[in-house]
Amino acid sequence: MNRMRRFWIAVAVILAALLAACDDPRSAEDPAASPTTVQREATADSTTGSPTTTPAPSAAPSSAPLSEARDLDELGDAAELVNLVEAFWREVDDDLGFEYDNVSVDRLVPRSGLLDGSATDECSWENDVEILYEEDVEENAFVTICDEGITVVYDDVDYMPDLEQRFPGAGNAMLFAHEWGHVIQFQLGFDDQSSLLAEQQADCWSGAYAAWAERNRIDPFDDPASLDLAIISTLETRDEIGGNPMDEGAHGNGFDRVRATQEGYELGAKFCFDYTEESLPITQFQFTDSFDLLNNGNLPYAEAVELLSEETAMYFESLTDESLDQYVDLPDDQTLENLYDGIGDNAIGTEYAFRYAESLQESLDLETETRDAVLQRSCLVGSWLYDVSQQEEITLSPFDLDEAVQTLSTSNDLLSNPGLVFDMVAELRIGTFDGVSACDL
Repeated sequence: MNRMRRFWIAVAVILAALLAACDDPRSAEDPAASPTTVQREATADSTTGSPTTTPAPSAAPSSAPLSEARDLDELGDAAELVNLVEAFWREVDDDLGFEYDNVSVDRLVPRSGLLDGSATDECSWENDVEILYEEDVEENAFVTICDEGITVVYDDVDYMPDLEQRFPGAGNAMLFAHEWGHVIQFQLGFDDQSSLLAEQQADCWSGAYAAWAERNRIDPFDDPASLDLAIISTLETRDEIGGNPMDEGAHGNGFDRVRATQEGYELGAKFCFDYTEESLPITQFQFTDSFDLLNNGNLPYAEAVELLSEETAMYFESLTDESLDQYVDLPDDQTLENLYDGIGDNAIGTEYAFRYAESLQESLDLETETRDAVLQRSCLVGSWLYDVSQQEEITLSPFDLDEAVQTLSTSNDLLSNPGLVFDMVAELRIGTFDGVSACDL
């Protein structure tokens, strides 16, 4: 957050995103194809109209997708991940107008194979031979095109075990689904895309894979909690704070990468196929002054608490005809300090906004305890961020939208409310792009 420094850039970025979505020619053909109105498969709640998650079917996990599985035992833990993501592409390739080709087994290169010499380390290109070194893939995964064929390189020594520990099942599933998005780009000849478009298209396809796995009751997506972990793991792979979205190698901020993933989940692989530079609602921007840069976009703690508590109170009281003081349960100092230290200044703003959103529901005699009520509050938090983008008193800094996603992602007990984080983040985005009118007050 910043005081009166980021107004023009923040408004320009979000308005550009909205205009890009409105100008997308797909919207004339399919009203559901707007990237600013994505929701999970849902039913309407009679109280709020907000989406509620459709329960997963109770059928046993399907083995049909692996009917054409290859013997990839030499890949260890990656074998099933490769077979599953290839099964997904064999099923959906017709929709994209091509025939998927399996990646040659000798072009699947684990870091462990580079260490012990069991994997190929050569990549020829225009009569030049490059060597894949073990350090090239440390804590990484990537896809490259060689004369020998499309090559997938991944760290099964440190990176995959770390993802499995932090995001059980979902982290590595999303990693391979994302990398196979790049495989598809090479197979389709998409070699002139910007880095940002290529990465977010791959994110989108990873979301489409998650939806396919959920429909087929494939582990880990037979458990809705894995959708939450998928969102959190995607958020962690964002660009560095203040990164230039036009840089070579740019992937996008967390907010945009999560948006792409959720679009794929909701709208399918064909929607991702049609991504263009103009259709992406990019919210990432750079620092524009030295103060913000030196402070990583954060106001001093005391100033953040004072400013954001006042601003959120004013905004939410503007949506009703009475003071919300009698309803709101304000966070204590320790909670605010933990949010500021662990996430950033907009974690404070998001926490205040979420609590004032609940007090607004109480003042309007709306439901507050249901799942749909929580989703409505998430949308209202987004509507506050939309309001911030329209004013001069406070403005958005790089990562502020990511901090809002992070705050909502840590506000829920994943075990007791599986899938809720996924839906909360979807509603947050809707409110951020469309404002309070989208929140069904």
